[in-house]
Amino acid sequence: MNAIIGMCHFCEAHGPRPLFCTFSTDDETHTTEASKHTVQCSGCTSIGPDTVFVSREDNGVIFCSRESVPNNDVTAFLRQAALRSITCEMSWNKEGGVVYFSDTHGHVLSLMFQVKDTRARGLKRLFSIVVLMKDKMLLLNITPVLSEHMQKIAKELQQQAIAVYENEQSICSQRALRLKTGRNDFGQSRSLVQLTGDEDIFKKLHSHFTWMLRTGAVTYSETLYTSQDLLRKLTPTSHTIFEENSCPSPQDHSMSLRELANLLGKAVFRILLYCTLTGIDIVIKTQHTEPSSIINSLSSLMPSGDNHNISHIKAESCVQVLPSQDVCILEETENSNFDCKWTHSIPVKCPTLMKKIENAMENTKFNDAVLHQHIKSLQLEWLGKTRCCQEFGASVGCYKAR
Repeated sequence: MNAIIGMCHFCEAHGPRPLFCTFSTDDETHTTEASKHTVQCSGCTSIGPDTVFVSREDNGVIFCSRESVPNNDVTAFLRQAALRSITCEMSWNKEGGVVYFSDTHGHVLSLMFQVKDTRARGLKRLFSIVVLMKDKMLLLNITPVLSEHMQKIAKELQQQAIAVYENEQSICSQRALRLKTGRNDFGQSRSLVQLTGDEDIFKKLHSHFTWMLRTGAVTYSETLYTSQDLLRKLTPTSHTIFEENSCPSPQDHSMSLRELANLLGKAVFRILLYCTLTGIDIVIKTQHTEPSSIINSLSSLMPSGDNHNISHIKAESCVQVLPSQDVCILEETENSNFDCKWTHSIPVKCPTLMKKIENAMENTKFNDAVLHQHIKSLQLEWLGKTRCCQEFGASVGCYKAR
């Protein structure tokens, strides 16, 4: 899971600051380089700038725990998350974490909790656990799982701190001492190791945070609906968009779409483009132009070069065909001009794919080869959507039949 999990605290001298963070990486340098540590304070120090906890997966993923993140922008975002999680982004019912969003930096899940400390102001310290992520929907989906484990970590720290607190209070009651002397000299904030009495507390936090990153990665995974594996799973026996010749390259004797548009004229070409994409029959009658070049050029708009997919485009020179709403006739007149006879008209709201193809053809930065590949990618995208919609409709029909 591409996220950063951090432990933050409120220091009496330096304010809210991150103490310890865990993230996943595949860069070996992150396991050896020192952390950027500028504050010399016992409370703001966790494992030291030269120490890195590392866990490795079989697939090459590395989980690193350090005092700071190598990236400066992410470090600034982590400090901002520490500030907000301790000062303002708090849950009033004290159950579960709080999610807040920032389209500029990223999205955060935070949980603030209190830890007993005999030497702190009010005999308690403020800590928080934050999860930083760029994917908003993934963070919202895994919030219940992560929030539950964050509460578990907070309770473990609180129980260990309570045992140390009660032991120190039994030796000398700080509350009574402060009321008697009126002294409020708290000194530097103590480290989490001193508060819990556990020398291996940050190793345990590394284990907890690594588990959260692993769980988030296996709980939800993103799958594109145009992916090859998914389409093969949905339609194991039918043709898919990834098979050979699913989107053929233009043949040598065919003209490009821009050449076809110049030959026919913009108005006639738009009608043929609409009819080709919507499956309306097209009959081509020419005198001087080779009809196969027009057919091959229009067939490049279809997601498959098989004959049964372009059967609605054909050349007829002798058979008398009348134009109708379902039949469009392209006829070559004198002087190699073309006229389109169709009883219907293009709607005001054209199909989205048609708009995208027209915009791509008007883009002067696309040469004919790039234009063909761009249209091919559009075909793959929309064919993938069509496959998914068909499978969804079929599954809904089967469910209703039951």
